[in-house]
Amino acid sequence: MRRILFLSLALVALLGFVAPPDVFAQAAAPTPKFTITGLIDSVGSWSQNMNTLDQNANRNRDHVFYGRTRGRFDIIGEVGEAKGVFGFEMDHTWGQYGFVDSNNTTGCQSSSAGAVTCTPTVGTTEASFDINTDTQGNFQIKWIYVEFPLPLVPFATIVRLGGQPFATAANYKLATYANGDFPGVNLYTTFSPTFKAQLTYVAIDENLYGKGTGSTFANSSVIAPGGVLQNKCIANVTNPATGATATTVLSGAQCTSNSRGDNFAFIGSPEITVMKGLDIKPMFSHAFFNGLTSGSARIGRGGVSTNQGGPFAPMNAPNSQGSPGVAGADGAGTGVHEYRNTIGVDARWRSGPFSLDPTVYFQFGDRTQRDAGHPAGTIDALMRSWLIDVQGGFQLGPLLLEARGIWSTGNKAKDDLRQKVNYFEPLDLDTSYYGGWASILALGVDYFNGGQGAVQSFDTHIGYDRYGRRQFGVRATYSLTPELAFYGIVSPTWTDERVDTDTTIVAGGNNRTAPSALTNGGDSRYIGTEVDLGTTWRFAPNVVFDVMGAYLFAGGALDTTEVLAGSATPVHRDSKDGWTVAARVRLSF
Repeated sequence: MRRILFLSLALVALLGFVAPPDVFAQAAAPTPKFTITGLIDSVGSWSQNMNTLDQNANRNRDHVFYGRTRGRFDIIGEVGEAKGVFGFEMDHTWGQYGFVDSNNTTGCQSSSAGAVTCTPTVGTTEASFDINTDTQGNFQIKWIYVEFPLPLVPFATIVRLGGQPFATAANYKLATYANGDFPGVNLYTTFSPTFKAQLTYVAIDENLYGKGTGSTFANSSVIAPGGVLQNKCIANVTNPATGATATTVLSGAQCTSNSRGDNFAFIGSPEITVMKGLDIKPMFSHAFFNGLTSGSARIGRGGVSTNQGGPFAPMNAPNSQGSPGVAGADGAGTGVHEYRNTIGVDARWRSGPFSLDPTVYFQFGDRTQRDAGHPAGTIDALMRSWLIDVQGGFQLGPLLLEARGIWSTGNKAKDDLRQKVNYFEPLDLDTSYYGGWASILALGVDYFNGGQGAVQSFDTHIGYDRYGRRQFGVRATYSLTPELAFYGIVSPTWTDERVDTDTTIVAGGNNRTAPSALTNGGDSRYIGTEVDLGTTWRFAPNVVFDVMGAYLFAGGALDTTEVLAGSATPVHRDSKDGWTVAARVRLSF
């Protein structure tokens, strides 16, 4: 033993003698690096017949002409291979458009003078510059994460923790399953130059402190004499007239949980380079939901509410939120589970002037809903759906020709959505599906107004309501110079199953009302054909001017049946064409 110890010490001394002097010295700390990147967009838009907040009662008369500014900034700090990112964003229309200039408050409020102010209600519009541009509270934190190499592992692995972008966690093509931002963990491992893999954990909802039996609001509410405190179960109420405070159970209020379930998703996606120019990305994702969840992950379709009071989170008694009343329900959907699995492959192939980007996904699982009329109190729906999205292109000198075909399955009008779900449910598309291929059926130059309204959020749903989607688009881009390009797009679009046009569009919502009868087989598939013309001009370093005009020749599937003001008789209303023109100046840095 003594000999072994002596030899070991001698070896250490020898190494110390022959090694360079700085081998055992502590490595010098890397110099921190600090950068700011981002963009500022100035957008002007003019459109007609793209609004459904009024249930189309003013169809073909809703002109919108407005301007807005969006700023997106990323502050990046790097120390060696580790970095932290703080990304934030601000969106403002030009000119105040509501009673207040920010959505930092909620709903409508009464002042001591009796005036009522209400926050903005138009989706994607969060604040407005008033006459002195002193908007308060409109500050979005988009990203805040750290990224570093994982130590003590045999393969190079980058870890990203916090609020971060999905990037290529699920797909190459923009927004086919997961896009935008999420809180959680992403691991990116490089096994070889031709084989990499990502594993992602997405925290959708968090049950942080337990749901309990109800909500208690302590010392948080004040009512005037004779006033009624709404939407509270138990409160310490102070009477301004007497100053007396008492714990009060308010009559008629529903005691509901004010929490959600532990809802999450996992995404696993290898990246394989089969040969030069051909990459494939298989993907498997499992998502679990307990009751209420994000409107991005579960979207209302076919008149089914995904909010409190609906079948995923019913109340324990009839109420104005839409619940028929289910005994034992807590308003948060406890015990109403959904298990959603998505498998498939995304790929990209580049060969000289030719490109091909196919995507195929299959989704399966089961979804529980509370149903007071069912003997078991709940009813299960079997989930089975497909999404196929293929894009190809060919470059002929300055001319780029592209085509794209989409098919997503849907439910028939007569299907009971409590029993089967055949429409595809993405995890989060962040309003970006089909982006760059349309300006009405998707987001274009004015990326706040496309894909919504009468076309029912094609940019977030993929399919039209419960009915699925069939679409074929062609796009031609001619680059007159490296700085100046012109393009044109044509996109005829249908649903996979026929739409029941005896229904209407939910006001301000993302779906149509339920079919008029379960025996109705539907009336029309044709959504319409959109035609777009646009130009992109890089007229200065890092500054781009875009202008785009789009016209939608509306089809019969957008027809509705509505009860107009002053009448009790339903009236069939034909869809009308819509159009938009938008311009944008973008500075990137």
